[in-house]
Amino acid sequence: MWIEKHGAGFRIRDRVADRKVTVSDGFPTKTQARAAMKVLVGDQARGDLVMPASGALSLGEWTVEWWDARKSGLAPNTQRSEWSRIKTHIIPELGDASLVSITPLAVQQFVSRLGKRRSAKTVHNVHGVLHTIMAGAVAERLVRVNPCAGTRLPRGTAQEMKFLTEPEAQRLVLAVPEHYRPLVVTALGTGLRWAELAGLRVGRVDVLAATLRVEETMSELAGAAELVFGPPKSARSRRTVSLPSEVQQALIGLTANRKPDELVFRTTTGQPMRVRNFRRVWLAAVARAGVEGLRFHDLRHTHVAWLISGKATLTAIQHRLGHASITVTSDRYGHLLPAVDAQIVDVLNEALPRSDWGQDGGSESTPTHDNPPQDTATTSVNGTETP
Repeated sequence: MWIEKHGAGFRIRDRVADRKVTVSDGFPTKTQARAAMKVLVGDQARGDLVMPASGALSLGEWTVEWWDARKSGLAPNTQRSEWSRIKTHIIPELGDASLVSITPLAVQQFVSRLGKRRSAKTVHNVHGVLHTIMAGAVAERLVRVNPCAGTRLPRGTAQEMKFLTEPEAQRLVLAVPEHYRPLVVTALGTGLRWAELAGLRVGRVDVLAATLRVEETMSELAGAAELVFGPPKSARSRRTVSLPSEVQQALIGLTANRKPDELVFRTTTGQPMRVRNFRRVWLAAVARAGVEGLRFHDLRHTHVAWLISGKATLTAIQHRLGHASITVTSDRYGHLLPAVDAQIVDVLNEALPRSDWGQDGGSESTPTHDNPPQDTATTSVNGTETP
């Protein structure tokens, strides 16, 4: 914030969203402008200052400026999906409104309208993008508070997880064509996501050490034929995963005598694994195995269920799955813990030392110096000798 000469007087200027804007004008002297600027700086420090430019700036205009800076830090698939939500839902409904007119009520009404024609998941995703847009406006002091905070969003019905029993898993593996069995066995034995498996390269598998390293994922741009290779979804997703012996054996033939940068899992023609192509193979195998409705991602859920039944801790599961926080792991799989509670009690029953606790809660009389043992065979009760 600074003061500059303007006509016969002075004005206070600042830079907002990489543009110079006039914060206040019409001061006859520089001293008066300096005093006013001191008040404005205080308002700015408290977060109470709103730039006058925000009254004339529409949400659509601000979103375009915000998006130019925002998109460079996004993965291609995320960039495509976020911009789709902006141009399909946010701009048509709210783009002409000025930033200062986007109130909590306006956001709630927007969400309610959207919820009448779109799924709860779509509403949540669109609201999330709008929330980020307005957070950027708050950071640039175009609005004082984020009007998206506190919006009541529709409750969605979470897609039910499916968990395979060991016999079901065996049937599924046998139902999958032989070429794709290592992929399914690796998914069951490691819990890796589809994108992590599709992007796994030979050089990141150490069969002798029985480990693999997740460093890259492969994704497909929505509505396009382009494949995109990039880092995992979060820093915690970069991880080393230990391999059970069955997975170790399955990967030997897929990694031996191959170049480090080659993909481990490929189609029968040697091409990268695409979801739409594998889907036909998957649905046929699921039907043959008698586990209709099973998604490929349910192999990850099955992996977790097996770990929990084997008494693995949530922290260990978090690191193995590459979740960003233990909260994610707990929210998704915490409900499975009561199912193994009886097993935990059985372990404790076996581990605890045995004792004869008696009927009085375990207290046994032991001689002490304060209470020496009696030499006589009788005691006095109410003055009467009793044996």
